[in-house]
Amino acid sequence: MARAKRTDRAEARRRHRASQGFTDAELDAAEIDDIAKDGSAPRGARPASASASASAVPPRMGLGQAFRNSFRPLDLRGDLAAFPRIATRSKALWVPLALTLAATVSVIVVGINRTDLPSVLANFVFQYFVYTPAIGGVFIAGFLAPRASWLLGIVVGLFAAICFSTVILGFPLQIYPAAPTSEEASTAIGGAFVLSPVMGALFASAAAWYRRFLAMSSPNRARQQAANANRPNGKSRAANARR
Repeated sequence: MARAKRTDRAEARRRHRASQGFTDAELDAAEIDDIAKDGSAPRGARPASASASASAVPPRMGLGQAFRNSFRPLDLRGDLAAFPRIATRSKALWVPLALTLAATVSVIVVGINRTDLPSVLANFVFQYFVYTPAIGGVFIAGFLAPRASWLLGIVVGLFAAICFSTVILGFPLQIYPAAPTSEEASTAIGGAFVLSPVMGALFASAAAWYRRFLAMSSPNRARQQAANANRPNGKSRAANARR
């Protein structure tokens, strides 16, 4: 009976801390401290580290709490410091840049003024990855970004503006029935360099928030992360099999 009461108290404390926004690591550390304060574990009980690992699977977080906890404060200095590492090692930047470039090439080669299938497909990728505001690439960047999603959104938005300007100046008849005047071209290019980076930062941040929201509100994903964390090397079974 004493062991059951102690377990119930530990679970109640964990649920209360989870409702206050504690992370999994903070919950585990607090639980280990509680065990140390209560004294030695009952006879036959597992060590504190094993007990903490076994209870690492958090209860399902409510949608309201997941909505609030998915927001992250802006860390300007940390994001700027981490950007070179993200740019060289993460696919969060190079995948949307490659897709934007591929969309630009498809528009230049195929054009979007016809009604055949290649032209329709070229128009589709042009609207999402090149045309102002280019939301397709920045959403992918934000969803894949480990951090600094807003900064990746700005970079991808600027690249989309460069590609859009290249099409207007060099291949205008591929997207317009008639070549635009110099004033129309200047207006379109200026709008691209203003709107695409700004909207890119907003859409990428929203995508990063959505990814965190899905991770916090999905019990299956939380169980999988906890199961991976409990493995000796912290990797999934499939990753261990590939080694």
